[in-house]
Amino acid sequence: MVTKQEELEEQLEDRVIRIDRTRKTVRGGRLSSARVVVGVGDGRGSVGLAVGKARNVPEAIEKAVKRAKKTMIRIPLDGYTIPYAVQAKVGGAIILLKPASRGTGIIAGGATRQLIEISGIRDILTKSLGSGNVMNRAKSCFKALSMLRDPHQVAEQRDTTVQALLGREVVDAYRAAEAEEEEVAEVEEAGEIERDEEAEEAGAETEEAETQLAVEPALLDEEPAPEQATEEGADDQQE
Repeated sequence: MVTKQEELEEQLEDRVIRIDRTRKTVRGGRLSSARVVVGVGDGRGSVGLAVGKARNVPEAIEKAVKRAKKTMIRIPLDGYTIPYAVQAKVGGAIILLKPASRGTGIIAGGATRQLIEISGIRDILTKSLGSGNVMNRAKSCFKALSMLRDPHQVAEQRDTTVQALLGREVVDAYRAAEAEEEEVAEVEEAGEIERDEEAEEAGAETEEAETQLAVEPALLDEEPAPEQATEEGADDQQE
């Protein structure tokens, strides 16, 4: 039986962002190794990033994917974009992320674009303000996404509402769709249970009717027991 965790892992998409190969000269010859930067996302608001190192590329990718699954985060969304602007720095790379209106698309390039595509964000504006190092750009983008906070949690901590905090309502499109799917599943499950109960009741009634029909002919076939003569009748016969 497939568990829910296995189903979620099957929905994950991994993206190789960067592959670096190195060679080290030793007394016995040259040793080659690989360093891979991999992003993992479900396309519905969750994303992870990790680096894997191994002797060859396939092993490095496998290590990076396993680590990325462990570092996955849930991004708070406003529709299909981020709720507010955020900026992060890793090394010399600085990435600025800004929300965009519906239909804008992903305005990004390189490592930032690949990471955002698998995360499920559909509308966003980005800008690289520092170094062009691919790994640091990917890390700074992931750091910026991890810095985002859910407006509903912030509003609850400040004893206010999201409307008063941002001047608008914030609805995560993916979570809203999941809630609708759960409601539909519950309704369908309730309908199936009701149909099963009706089928059981109908089956019980049918069995009872069949039993009654089987018993009635048996009663008709039985000969009535002879009535015992009363004491008065016996005395009359003796006279």
